[in-house]
Amino acid sequence: MQCRYHVGQLGRLYHQFKSAGTEVLVLLGADSEKAKQYADSLHVTFPVLADPERKVYKQFGLEMAVLVIQRTASVVADRQGIIRYIKRVTNPMTWLQDSQELERAVQSLP
Repeated sequence: MQCRYHVGQLGRLYHQFKSAGTEVLVLLGADSEKAKQYADSLHVTFPVLADPERKVYKQFGLEMAVLVIQRTASVVADRQGIIRYIKRVTNPMTWLQDSQELERAVQSLP
């Protein structure tokens, strides 16, 4: 449920990301049909991608915590694909408190 708030916050900040020349992508550890349903239910205008085998989750060290809580991350990469900012959290509500930090990371991109 908390990830829905996290994605909602991304939606509220989306115009700021776009004006900085960036794009928001959300990765869901589910199949493409569930990713589409998730995007539709939240009315987001940015892509929600599917990672049913959780390969990308594992590459970023986002294994489940305490067996039932999905770790999440905010990642900012530049146009060359270099990661300029990453913040991993177990509780995405923490990210909501630090949204200005993410905005600054986006605005500092070369």
